[in-house]
Amino acid sequence: MIDCLIIGAGPGGMTAGIYAKRANLKTVMLEKGAPGGKMTTTFEVDNWPGSGRISGPDLSMEMFTHTQNTGVEYQYGDVANITVEDGFKRVHLNDGSHVDAKTIIIASGMDSRRLNATHEEKYLVRGISFCAVCDGAFYKGQHVVVLGGGNSAMEEANYLTTLDIDVTIVHRREGFRADQHAIDIAKANPRISWKLGYVLTEYMGDNFVESIKIKNVETGEEEILETAAVFMFIGHLPNTQFVKDLNITNDWGFIDANAKMETSVPGIFAIGDVIDKELRQIVTASSDGAIAAQNAVKYLESQKHLT
Repeated sequence: MIDCLIIGAGPGGMTAGIYAKRANLKTVMLEKGAPGGKMTTTFEVDNWPGSGRISGPDLSMEMFTHTQNTGVEYQYGDVANITVEDGFKRVHLNDGSHVDAKTIIIASGMDSRRLNATHEEKYLVRGISFCAVCDGAFYKGQHVVVLGGGNSAMEEANYLTTLDIDVTIVHRREGFRADQHAIDIAKANPRISWKLGYVLTEYMGDNFVESIKIKNVETGEEEILETAAVFMFIGHLPNTQFVKDLNITNDWGFIDANAKMETSVPGIFAIGDVIDKELRQIVTASSDGAIAAQNAVKYLESQKHLT
């Protein structure tokens, strides 16, 4: 039986794997995609301590190589659901197989909602971003577009202006989902302009985004808006479908975890973007992973008298 099974091989999952293996646990990472998670679709990372500016795929490979040199076992696996009975944990995979583990660390991350506009896939790491904190500094002195009408769109638009960036908020409705306070702050910001009642229909440019086509939802009139980047804040989809029967998620589908990364199910931990938290960054996911692994060790030690 596996001592520590990690679902997901993003920065949090890989850090958890390193710490768990260094604690002499039999450790396995399950991943249904490439190691690195969202880092693999990040063009450049400029805030990972010690690396300076590095591409997301390169940082992913550096972390993955570290896990392999440490002895963490890596397996492909697409999780269907998890069952727990008398503390016994079984992870059921979509291929019909299963994996048994004494502890589980869920590091399955989240997917940002997309528009599926024309040429969107082409520019995903070439001018389309889902994180102002991650990528905003690359666009100092330029103009960018923020998509969305919620708190994230308002707050991230304001943040971008602090980096010497002019912002146009494009939103399909005249009204907003954001709190009035967030809206008032954004509307008072002289560096933010507005295109309300418009939808983005096409990305354009050579190798990177240079402009977008937007359409008025009432008149159908189209226009071209020049921009160095598009920051998309139209919601997130946490990858938590496989834990729905464990009752560990909140109303938005994110997992509730405490400061020790513990869920309400003993021996199951959750880390990174998949948990309900304020800041989602590579460094915070890695921090979560280290904390979860250490507490998985403590949990196993507490269970020794029962075996």
